[in-house]
Amino acid sequence: MISEKKKIKKLNPPDLALWIIHRFPALLGIDDIAQHLVMLFEEVQKEKGATKARLWFWGAVLRSLPGIMSAVLYWRLTMFKNYLKISFRTMKRQKAFSVINIAGLAIGMACCILIMLWVVDEMSYDRFHANSDRIFRVISTDYAGGDVRRSAGSPSPIGPTLLEDYPEVVNFTRVQCGWSGWHLHLGEKSFTEEKLLCADPDFFEIFQFPFIKGNPKTALLDRYSIVLTETLAKKCFGDEDPMGKVVQMSNTDLTVTGVIKDVPRNSHLYFDYAFPAINMTDWRSSRLDDWKYMQFATYVQLQEDANADDVTKKIAHIVKAYEADSKIEVELQPLRNIHLHSTNMNSWIVVYPSPGNVTYVIIFSLISLLILFLACVNFINISTARAGLRAKEIGVRKVSGAFKNDLVKQFFSEALTICAFSFIIALVLAYFLLPVFNQLSGKTLSINSAQNIQPIIGLLGIVLLTGLVSGVYPALYLSTFNPVSAFKSLPQLHSIRKGTLRKILVIGQFTFTIALLIATTVIYRQLHYIQNKDLGFNQNNLILFASYGEFGENYEASKVELLQNPNILHVCRGFPPSEGFRETTNVDWAGKDPSKEIMLYSDIVDYDYLETFGLQVVEGRFYSRDYATDPENFVVNETAVKVMGMQNPIGKQIRFHDQQGTIIGVVKDYNGGSLHMPINPKILQFSEHGFFLCVRYAPNQEADVVPFLEQKWKEFVGSRPFRYEFLDESINNFYNTERRISTIIQYFTILTVIIACLGLFGLASFMAERRTKEIGIRKVLGASVLGVIVLLVKEFVKWVIIANVLAWPIAYVAMNKWLQNFAYKTSLGLSTFLFATIIALLIALATVAYHAIKASLSNPVEALRYE
Repeated sequence: MISEKKKIKKLNPPDLALWIIHRFPALLGIDDIAQHLVMLFEEVQKEKGATKARLWFWGAVLRSLPGIMSAVLYWRLTMFKNYLKISFRTMKRQKAFSVINIAGLAIGMACCILIMLWVVDEMSYDRFHANSDRIFRVISTDYAGGDVRRSAGSPSPIGPTLLEDYPEVVNFTRVQCGWSGWHLHLGEKSFTEEKLLCADPDFFEIFQFPFIKGNPKTALLDRYSIVLTETLAKKCFGDEDPMGKVVQMSNTDLTVTGVIKDVPRNSHLYFDYAFPAINMTDWRSSRLDDWKYMQFATYVQLQEDANADDVTKKIAHIVKAYEADSKIEVELQPLRNIHLHSTNMNSWIVVYPSPGNVTYVIIFSLISLLILFLACVNFINISTARAGLRAKEIGVRKVSGAFKNDLVKQFFSEALTICAFSFIIALVLAYFLLPVFNQLSGKTLSINSAQNIQPIIGLLGIVLLTGLVSGVYPALYLSTFNPVSAFKSLPQLHSIRKGTLRKILVIGQFTFTIALLIATTVIYRQLHYIQNKDLGFNQNNLILFASYGEFGENYEASKVELLQNPNILHVCRGFPPSEGFRETTNVDWAGKDPSKEIMLYSDIVDYDYLETFGLQVVEGRFYSRDYATDPENFVVNETAVKVMGMQNPIGKQIRFHDQQGTIIGVVKDYNGGSLHMPINPKILQFSEHGFFLCVRYAPNQEADVVPFLEQKWKEFVGSRPFRYEFLDESINNFYNTERRISTIIQYFTILTVIIACLGLFGLASFMAERRTKEIGIRKVLGASVLGVIVLLVKEFVKWVIIANVLAWPIAYVAMNKWLQNFAYKTSLGLSTFLFATIIALLIALATVAYHAIKASLSNPVEALRYE
């Protein structure tokens, strides 16, 4: 009997069913359902046994669930409706502060939306290829001459060698891409603006550019084949079928063997037509079997299970195995990383319009999140500042039976309601600001053109994140008020007025704002510096164009024709300082240390180069027609003299490549490239076969000179379109990225200042309101208007000064690191930091001045009647 009772006591209802039935009544605030079912379970167990009792219990629970869940849903919807009603009432009662919160959050969210679209676009480059995770570019690092030069190119034979000797490599292609200006034409139609791509036949097997017509496996097999994009095909042939039609590249017929969809904008390989790379051996003197020169970018496709890091280790020194003197090491760069991880890399082989920079992706992402955080700080500051005004409401609700969780839900619902309104406004702002943002960023982003779910999830995430961040502190803090303290205004509420957290948050706001002001100022100063720095030559009023036709074949006669125009001052043929020609360590001179390797760079010049570009001779002389042997000699720059260690260079013998000659002159250093890089040691090498014609014209005479040159081009060259560039514009293009970044950061700074001002305005209004009685007493006792204003603004000034102390070292470290990207840079002077401090103080004073002046001019009698 005893053992049977013990057995009955040990049998309990199923744990899972018991948990469910305990869970749902708890949500409804009742406890007796579970107890009642347990009692019935025990009776059924006695009558019918344990198994039937368990089955009965599960049936009872499952039958109860629909009704219980309906009740839970009903009460939750009722509570949600009640929370919304309270939220709307609170917003209506506190219109000014609601507007401040909604405006600040909307601006912060709009920034996040724009930056999120930009970041998603930057991260999407080259990911549309089916095997993008298996495609790699072979990049080279050359350590010759003591320098470290990274290049997107690699020696031409490396692709076939990797395919043959390394089983991990299943395919390869060599590529030159992104150039325009080639003479592609169809009869009288010319397509020199379109960009070319030359590649090995397997290119379209490795890269999945969708074909509209043709077979990707065979499209480039024939040497004289060409593949057109859809847009170019329509330009050439209209609505006719382009397949099998012939277009001309200079004097060569190419047959259309394929038409592909236009290359997506998020591809680092950007082109309008493609033809086999072997043609470049004739058209550009490129070599496919030379390990010395990097004339192609090489892409390889690996096996699915291959480890790229292991392959990189195996192939790192492959060039040295075929070229003993080479100091080139190679590595594999993932295709997905090319767009964002190719800065400070020589990429003339593959040119595309807008290379990215992962550093700026990180910076912009952080800035947008910080701007959103600042908007949340405003919400928290104003909510906690006004907590005392809601203390009695919280006390009444608690006395009426509200639990802490109910209050937390209420405050979170208020935060999410404000966020929802802010999000709607942010979408409108982002929609109207997107064209401006696209112009600044050089993109064509669109809110409604997303092809994947990420941006949509991101947008919803912004709302939830903002609501949670903005509401978490008010919800958790205000819900802890003791009802007695709420009614009696005990020290707990005094601590709210003291607002330690509020001060910390405001100081944090202004720390970030001041740091951004400093960054904006430094970037602006650096851009001004590089745009106005003396480069060592005169880059203004110079037009460059290729020496085709008579300009190349009969240069002297054509030059005379050009100089007949009185607005053309000088003409030369060569390579302008911004282009460069080649570099080599194959140099020698008397007294050279055999163990020391020097890299020298050359510029191709002629007799008129000095006057055309305005170079300055500091020793000796420049090339002259008066000396028949001058073409065999050399002119060098000051840096070359320094690296060669020559005290008196004039008359010294030097061997450059296979040319032995005498140094006849030294020119002052000039910087034709980007100021990111230092001046290279240069040899100005004489040649009568420079590629560019360089024309210096009188200032402000472009309107006369350009049509004149175009007319002469038609006479001397013929059907090839006239293409030219202004040298100063090409040099300015070196800094397009910096200019875009500068402008975007300026706008972000303005938005940050607006958000900070909104927060200060709200706090100043609240503090003036809370100190109305104190101000009245002070005025009755003789306080002046100025004294009251100082009383109200001094605390804000103190916060800004503390923020400066924190912002200065942060900004100094960040901007000093950014300036390291430039070989020639402005200084981080004290004036930059003082300027940001003064601006921040003026902004703070201007923001709080309205409430300070209004409070100081108020009637003391009205003030003493307050409360």
